Amino acid sequence: MSNRERIARAAEEARLADAEKASKKEARTAKAPSESAPRRAPKAPIRMKVVWEVCSATGKVIRVFPYAEKAAAEADTAARTSSSGSTHVLRPTKVPME
Repeated sequence: MSNRERIARAAEEARLADAEKASKKEARTAKAPSESAPRRAPKAPIRMKVVWEVCSATGKVIRVFPYAEKAAAEADTAARTSSSGSTHVLRPTKVPME
């Protein structure tokens, strides 16, 4: 094969490669836009409230008080601790509103 034939063959291959790239590019741009999945409505945030829980030393909830009754919850915690001899704890906890 002569040098002239090799150059002509390489030029022809380059032209075919460019034509192939152009056709692929057209195929990509010619696609119809795909329909996206229907969007789900965002969930409404769950409203939370704080309550006071009187718990035993193991973490078991013994009694629940509304947030506004903190003094009553503290008094109940102290009474349970002194009467039983084991430690009781008062902790705030968030629960869903009813």
